[in-house]
Amino acid sequence: MGADNVDAFQRFIFSVPPLRVQAAALVVLSAVYAVGAFGGIWLFTPFAPDPSRIVPVAALIFLIPFVVAAELFPRVLDGYPRPWSYFLALTSQFVLFVYALVLSGANNVGNAWSIIWLSFITLYLVNILVLVVSTGIDRSDRILLVSLVEPGLLIAAFYALGGSDLGFSTYRHVFAFASLLTAAGFLVLVLLVVDYLIKSNTDVSAFELTSGLLRNDRESLDLGVEARPSVETFAVDNGSRLTVAAPWVHPGPLGGFGGGQLSGNLIDALNGGRADDATERDEVEAAAAAGAETASDGGVEAAADGDAGFFFHVPCTHKEDLSNPADAERILDAVAEPDGTERASRLVTESYGEREGYADVRFHGRRIGDQEVIVLHGEGIDDYDTGVFMRDVDHDEVLLIDQHRHDIQQGPDVEIQYGSAEADRLKRAFDEFRERLADAELADDYAAGFSVTRTGQDALAMVESVGDQEVLWIGVDTNGLTPDVRATADAYREEFDAVIPFSTDTHASIHELANMRESDTDAIERAVDRAVDDVAPATVGFESRRTEPVKLLKNDYNGLVFSVNILIRLTLISLVTLYVLLVLWLFF
Repeated sequence: MGADNVDAFQRFIFSVPPLRVQAAALVVLSAVYAVGAFGGIWLFTPFAPDPSRIVPVAALIFLIPFVVAAELFPRVLDGYPRPWSYFLALTSQFVLFVYALVLSGANNVGNAWSIIWLSFITLYLVNILVLVVSTGIDRSDRILLVSLVEPGLLIAAFYALGGSDLGFSTYRHVFAFASLLTAAGFLVLVLLVVDYLIKSNTDVSAFELTSGLLRNDRESLDLGVEARPSVETFAVDNGSRLTVAAPWVHPGPLGGFGGGQLSGNLIDALNGGRADDATERDEVEAAAAAGAETASDGGVEAAADGDAGFFFHVPCTHKEDLSNPADAERILDAVAEPDGTERASRLVTESYGEREGYADVRFHGRRIGDQEVIVLHGEGIDDYDTGVFMRDVDHDEVLLIDQHRHDIQQGPDVEIQYGSAEADRLKRAFDEFRERLADAELADDYAAGFSVTRTGQDALAMVESVGDQEVLWIGVDTNGLTPDVRATADAYREEFDAVIPFSTDTHASIHELANMRESDTDAIERAVDRAVDDVAPATVGFESRRTEPVKLLKNDYNGLVFSVNILIRLTLISLVTLYVLLVLWLFF
């Protein structure tokens, strides 16, 4: 991602442990925290707490309130996952333990009272914030009530264990309760203001967007303008048929919003499913998760012995994102069945990185009949405006593919804008390469083999042969390549005359963007072996069609990015300010 700044969401995404592990940790840590809290009081205060009270404190303070909250949140907030609820409980349990350690350093009863109530208020606010962000601001009234259960049980336990014996007046008790409710109201007000400001910019609820991304919901964005983008279809037929969709649409912005799942939807459909049906993908992922050794010759990995499909990423930016995920069906409807030819040239490769006045870019290209298939890689470049290369090029003549092969976690942050000096240099290199490619001789012995693997991560292996030259393509449905995929591609360079690794630039899963560090290279290697065995005389070609009208984000995407940046920064500033005010309010 990089250049679009929406990758800030990745910082909030991680995998939570299994539910049974979290439940066991909640019980074990309650005892550990109770002992730790008693140890802190014994070491750093003049008090000598009765060890017999460790068990009541562990149960009433560090366990029961958090277990009750963990079980209650999913029941009151429909769709909120229990593993998330338990993880929130574990986090809150740790926060309370930190406050217990701070409490051991209190120098008088008044400060101890303030620390205790600051802990209750903090836990209440943490629950409100997390639940609003992960379920939506529209549930704020319900969230305010259910979030009060945890601090409410802690307050009850506090008084049951002697909090009422500290000698404070009724006014101090009322003041403390009022402070808790006031802080909650102030937090919700801040969140509502943030949501209002962002809606005024994009007419999209920031918290609806965030919660949808976290839950991987499939949602339409009421943004964008009507367009009819081109969809290029690349096809290889060697008795079985490989169909690769290359729409001039970017697979984003994120998750199920807009066209974020476009590449996966099209791959599903081209391999026998529907664009809006992920059943096959779910079955594959379930088989992989269950430890199936990926049925290396058959159905799960699919496709050396039958028709298959995949996705190419063309050079475009998030301005070409679909706003409505249902429009993937219209993209699919524009996928053609191009006529093929057995006449093709050898692969031509040229790098312009060391030429004065050119950008650091490499092209691979092949003539197929009267058409050209060109693959580009721009070092350190994330995306390109659609007009950078193709502003004066007929889509029926040239299929241009962006390898998008950067590291999946260390992607570039440069986006090439149409009309810039860098765009002019890239265009000059592209036109010069096409002049060289036009001189490539055609031969009549094109052959190819392919295999698409569907083992939780869609991948394509394709081998092309012209004369004595063999070229290997390795494609994965990811946003960039993991290091092991690049290493796998490099390992094949001694066996093939050229290796072209590429990704689809999918934005289907924000969880994958945040966490993915490795790929199923064993499945990729098996796919390569099947593709090599599948090589046979073939025809190849591509065709371009326009879609029926769809909505693309275009400049509305900029407003969406601004909203994300406002949300993150304004919310963090507001929370820090709120906490400082709480400390001043309670202690001074």
